[in-house]
Formats: sequence, C-alpha cells, structure tokens
Amino acid sequence: MMKPPRYDDLPRPADDPTGLPLSWGVWGPDDEVGTLNRITAATVAAARDEIRDGRRFNLNLPLDEPFGLALPGAHRRRQAPHPVMVAEEHPGRVTRDDRLDGFWLQASTQWDGLSHFADPTHGFYNHAPLSSIVHGADSRNGIDKALAHGMAGRCVLADLPRHFARTGRDWAPMGGHRATAEDLSACLDAQGVALRPGDILLVRTGWLAAFRAAPDAEARHLAIQGVNGARDYSGLDGNEPMWRFLWDAGVAAVAADNPTVEAWPIFPWKPALHLAIARLGLCLGEFFDLEALAADSAATGRSTAFMMAAPLNLRGGIGSPGNALALR
Repeated sequence: MMKPPRYDDLPRPADDPTGLPLSWGVWGPDDEVGTLNRITAATVAAARDEIRDGRRFNLNLPLDEPFGLALPGAHRRRQAPHPVMVAEEHPGRVTRDDRLDGFWLQASTQWDGLSHFADPTHGFYNHAPLSSIVHGADSRNGIDKALAHGMAGRCVLADLPRHFARTGRDWAPMGGHRATAEDLSACLDAQGVALRPGDILLVRTGWLAAFRAAPDAEARHLAIQGVNGARDYSGLDGNEPMWRFLWDAGVAAVAADNPTVEAWPIFPWKPALHLAIARLGLCLGEFFDLEALAADSAATGRSTAFMMAAPLNLRGGIGSPGNALALR
C-alpha cells in the first residue's frame, strides 16, 4: 500500500465553501473504511509487544448507560434498550433467552460508521451515493466493513484532565472547553508517548467520571443535556489544525469518553471532526469507558496498550456498540 499523502497535499475542491481537503481516492475509488486503512498486518504485529502481563480492560459501558440512568428524553431519539427475558420451562428442560427492544446501536459505547455523517456539498465518504446508504449487501460504508478490515493494534491514551491539572489549565467536562492540537500534542509529550501510524487514539475528557459522580437521575440528565439544553461538551477542538495533526500522525481512529469526542456544539460549513468522517474517512468512537485504563496509566506511567474491537456484523450498519477491549 502506498504511503498516504501529507495533509497539506490532499486535494481541495475549488468550488468548496469550506476550503477543506478531501481524502477520497487515497485508498482507492472503492474504499469504504477510510483511516482504518492505517491498520495493517505490520501495525498489529508491532502492537503485540504491548501485552506484557495479560491484564484486560473493558472499555464498554453497560448498554443502559448513559441514557437509561438519566431522565426520559435525554436524547431527542436515542434511548436505552429494554431487555426482555423469554422463559421456557418443561419437564426435563428449563431455558432462558433474551432480546433487546428499542436497541439503538449508538446509545452507549459506540463506533460511528462512515455512513453516519455526510458532507453537505459532496455527500458521504468516497463518493458513496445516498442510495447506497442502506441496510443489506448492496450498502456502502457500513460498519460491517470496519469489522471485515479488523480494528486492532496499539491504542494511546491522552488523559486531558490529569494533564491540565498538572499544568494549571482550567478544564471541565462541560462548558465547551477545547483541547487544541497543540494541547493534545503537549499532553502526549508529557506522558512520554508519540503517535505512530495505525494507532487508535483514546481521549479521556473526564465526562464519564462526572456523569457517574452525579447524585441522581436529574443531575445525570443535566450532564447529557447541558444547561438549557446547550450540550456544551468539552473535548477535542475539531478545527483544521486538529485534522492536520491526526492525519499526519497516521491515527486510525479516535475514541473518547464523552458523547461527541470533540467540543460541542459544531456549526455548519465549519471544520468539525464529525465532518471529517465524510471528508477524511475518520473513524470516531464515543462513550468509551476509559476510567480503569486511565487509573492504571496513572499508576504505572504507561499510556499505551493493545486494543481490539469487534463492531456488529450488520451489513450497512450506521454504527455499532464498541465491543472494545484493551490488553496490557
């Protein structure tokens, strides 16, 4: 596979109101996994050295968290699934099955597929027509393509709250605080780690810890809604310097412990990491449980681990539960 061009060498359509680049075609005209192409057999093999004593870290929230722990209507659509147990009892045989009613695939720890967000001018990633964003075998950019490619390799944790506490920087998980590309680079430098191609970047904003520390459902509801429904989450700055930093570092995916990865809200026609889903093929993950991994990192000084994830094999799926595990 040819080495991808540098960010500043990506094409910028002349008639584009954003002036932002497109990575379409970098991995071929039929590509459907975007930056996950950075994960190769070589990057996975190199990451095996991260497994030293076999400790495992679950990175997934319970399926009813966060929305099932807040007041109804915390999200305009998404809600916690309703588990139903089906009992069958006969002489000599007692069984249990279960199902989930109202199961939103992006209502807890989740991956956003490349069909989640379209560019308002150019559409979905890599020229995928709107008619191809469907469930089934004829779909384009579905989350099943990420599973087929394989999501595994080295993960790098950037613990923003701990870093900013050490440097005296004001930070809170709500309030729309923005960690710039320079901030992120400084955080990683202070942790003594550098990104390399194929890495999965994990960003701890402190949102999940604050959500879990809330005393009741009303307070947890506020952590999701924000004051007056502002949803002013703190996170990565989604502007172009962040696009450049992530692209040139060779990051395969970015996942965070908050609802949006990036600081929210975002605005039409302005750079945002969600817009980079369409324009760069950037894989994003949200609501990841990074607390145990971060505590271990603080205790051991290690910011890296081996990580694997298995999105649902739902053909044409827009997103999927994270199904992610880190190993050390």
